[in-house]
Amino acid sequence: MFRLFLFLMSYGLLILSVGNLILYLNYRTLGYSWLVVFKFMAQTSAFYMAIGSAVVLCAVVLDLGYDKTINEKDKM
Repeated sequence: MFRLFLFLMSYGLLILSVGNLILYLNYRTLGYSWLVVFKFMAQTSAFYMAIGSAVVLCAVVLDLGYDKTINEKDKM
């Protein structure tokens, strides 16, 4: 159940932060160059939230960090 919660939260944060990053591309229509727009996007909190959410989402989907094997000592 915890993995489902992590999946839903990280997916939601990823969608929101990438949506905000896409909205920042509107600065291009105001006359800013691509380099300035991408530098600005890389400095926002939405960019770091998108990276963190993508890492958590990949860890949950790929089942990283969870050991399913049971040692022989634990069986006794």
